[in-house]
Amino acid sequence: MQDTAKSSHLDRRSEIIRITTGLFLESGFAGTSMSAVAKACGMTKASLYHHFKGKDALFIACITEGYKDSLIELEAISNDASISPPEKIEKAVDILYAITIGSPVGRMSPLIAEVSSSFPSVAKSFHEGYIAPQRAQVDEIVAQGVSSGHFRDMDPIIFSHLLFGPIVTLSLSREMFASFDDLDEHFPVDLLKRGHKEQILATLSRKAASNI
Repeated sequence: MQDTAKSSHLDRRSEIIRITTGLFLESGFAGTSMSAVAKACGMTKASLYHHFKGKDALFIACITEGYKDSLIELEAISNDASISPPEKIEKAVDILYAITIGSPVGRMSPLIAEVSSSFPSVAKSFHEGYIAPQRAQVDEIVAQGVSSGHFRDMDPIIFSHLLFGPIVTLSLSREMFASFDDLDEHFPVDLLKRGHKEQILATLSRKAASNI
């Protein structure tokens, strides 16, 4: 009985997060009240506060738990001994593009930047709950490639920005110009992702090291 109640609570929490993510995207942080969330979720405001202490806590849940599945996928790829490090990097890039650009929570990138300036706890929670562990998984894949001789050793901070920077920039750009009818012509995700993979693999290649 206790396990059933716990499962029900987690399911309800996930549903609240899903609905609220949509509200944040539609109305922004300031324009989304706890009352509006409660109404959209078909519950009382008091019940909502039972799940989340406040709007900032709810926002943090949306941006950290919303990215949780991508972390699980990255970890699975990192631990998969059946695929080579270059293949792992390509799969990792696919996951990062999918979550950052192709998902509702990924579309919250501009909002995360905006809210973080007023709520430092949001920035800290997002970094500790998603950014840091995400980068740790990618660092592990690169380390495997160095160990196996597929990759050259390079500064992890430099590589991190080479990998994540273009994805975040593309996400922000697509949200900034979302009203464009020809958005995909200006910011073609598949084309840019393919070119990004090629550049990342070329940068990691041991041949690149000999040209420096």
